Amino acid sequence: MDRQGFDELKTTGRLPSPSGVAMRIMELCREEEAPLADMEYVLRADPALSGRLIKFANSALMGGHRPVASAVDAIRLLGLNTVRQLALGFSLLSENRTGLCHGFDYAGFWSRSLATAIAANALCLRTRTAPPDEAFTCGLLANVGRLALASLYPDQYAEIVSDGAPDLGVALLRERSLMGTDHVEMTAALLDAWQIPGIFVSAIVYHEEPHKSEYPEASRESTLCHLLNLAAMIGTYCGVDERQRKTMLSDLIFGGARVGLDAESLSLLTDQVVSDWREWGRVLDVPTSDVPRFQHMMQSLDEPAVKVVVEAATEVSRVNAANAAAVAVGRAGETLRILLVDDNATTLAVLSRILSQQGHEVSIALDGEEALRVAMRDRPQMIISDWIMPRMDGISLCRSLRDTEEGRQMYFLLLTALEEEERLVEAFEAGVDDYVTKPVSARLLTARLRAGMRVIRLQEEAERDSQSLRRFATELAVVNRRLRQAALTDPLTGLPNRRYAMERLEQEWAAYSRNQRAFSVMMIDIDRFKAVNDAYGHETGDQALRQVASILRKAARSEDVICRLGGEEFLVISPDTLAPAAMRLADRLRQSVCNAPISLGTLRHTLSISIGVAQLGPAMVSFDQLLKAADDVLYHAKRLGGNRVKSPGMGVSERPAGPDS
Repeated sequence: MDRQGFDELKTTGRLPSPSGVAMRIMELCREEEAPLADMEYVLRADPALSGRLIKFANSALMGGHRPVASAVDAIRLLGLNTVRQLALGFSLLSENRTGLCHGFDYAGFWSRSLATAIAANALCLRTRTAPPDEAFTCGLLANVGRLALASLYPDQYAEIVSDGAPDLGVALLRERSLMGTDHVEMTAALLDAWQIPGIFVSAIVYHEEPHKSEYPEASRESTLCHLLNLAAMIGTYCGVDERQRKTMLSDLIFGGARVGLDAESLSLLTDQVVSDWREWGRVLDVPTSDVPRFQHMMQSLDEPAVKVVVEAATEVSRVNAANAAAVAVGRAGETLRILLVDDNATTLAVLSRILSQQGHEVSIALDGEEALRVAMRDRPQMIISDWIMPRMDGISLCRSLRDTEEGRQMYFLLLTALEEEERLVEAFEAGVDDYVTKPVSARLLTARLRAGMRVIRLQEEAERDSQSLRRFATELAVVNRRLRQAALTDPLTGLPNRRYAMERLEQEWAAYSRNQRAFSVMMIDIDRFKAVNDAYGHETGDQALRQVASILRKAARSEDVICRLGGEEFLVISPDTLAPAAMRLADRLRQSVCNAPISLGTLRHTLSISIGVAQLGPAMVSFDQLLKAADDVLYHAKRLGGNRVKSPGMGVSERPAGPDS
């Protein structure tokens, strides 16, 4: 969203915004030497906000320290940047608890946002990726764009809310279709307006789909994206029912692995987040609910499934560390992102270990439907899938992937015990790239991977070459546009030159020939300009030409085209303008030049111009005749002494030169 579009939305007064007290606190915090007494005075107007800042400073979220009892002590402890962000977040929560969008769960929105904020704080305390207090605010505001859409477009957003929980890509398309923007774009615009640091804004923009960020693996930006993604999952986990929580466990464990948390550490962290969430819910009057201990939820799953998920997540964590080391020494190209698909837990565990030990980044799915969802989310380079599976088999999965733009680029390796010729032909026709027979040989699988890797690298090189060509073509087009612009611009005055003037006259002539669209031209000449060059020199004369050009540009209408033909001659093309209106405009140009003395070094010199005006008439067979008519009356005006406007058959408009003319 551009700045103008966002400013227009601000004028509606319906965007989420902090209270007046919070706005004043934010202003004071931006001052280099903001007096604490001023902040304390402002906070007295909002005791609730003051109390929340003190509560945050004393909470477990800030670690152990001597308790604070006053707002000033809280500000000293937290720092101005943290106070600014917390004032913003707490105020938005208080000011936007309800709204006009029927179906939008305002209480649930703030409940999930609060849990996300606490999770982001806890994750940053553990990983040291970012200041925990700033992460709290980022988690609280990570989805403020959804609140903004509900406030700006309550009826349209209610339609999207009524759809339930559509795929993110579908939801964004619907938002843009109904409202011309989406919640990600709105979030970024609001956070920029509230001066949230850029690194956090970028992480929030991509936190729902970290794989789209294109940040370098193991970079701080990439880690922060995945951290906020995990915090958001924990926030959702807190707010859904037990059945939905069970379905989220594998995603949570894998999300934890991506930021270096094993299953046990994630379990302890999540339980602490739930405890803090319920405490903060009471403080902020935000609804919370009972959430079973994470370990208890894990025990509700089948033991083989738990073993496979935990083992695979552990391998993902180790592989991510290996990939980070590989990036550091320039060996990242030796690994692949692989999605393993099989309904047999033992096969998944064995293959995951084989691939992880080779340094590949491995994710898993238990059937084709889950694999399709994971593939669209994580964009693996290779998929290794069993053929026979419940719900969606390997061939159906391959066909579904090949129907998508992203899926067409993924290398598909099929695991099968079926070696009949007809069945293998069916597999290749469905889009399978290669196959390995079961039971799988580790040596054969490794050999197939190397062959697949060569194909993937060739595809990636071809794509890079294609991108380079597209970039080169774009840069070439930009250069060509600049060259054309330079070829059509007068370098001295910056006005269009004679070449542009002739091209524009051809266009206006064509428009006149099609629909009899009227237009007029003005030939302009600076009176006695040779005397200026002779008296002051050509460099000063060039300076005078630039000033006259500027005066003409400012005095003309927006639709008029002013060109410099050369020397002291100018041409004005006035579309859809009859001679009487052109005469009035020409006289305004003449007076503007007369009334604006030209600065020539330390001197000020008054110049005047003569103008010949001509309107395109039915008897004219080309625009050359129109130019000649204007040039003839210009010559006549010059012979009469200059400082005149003349048009064929309309007499002469003249006034004495000088500042009062």
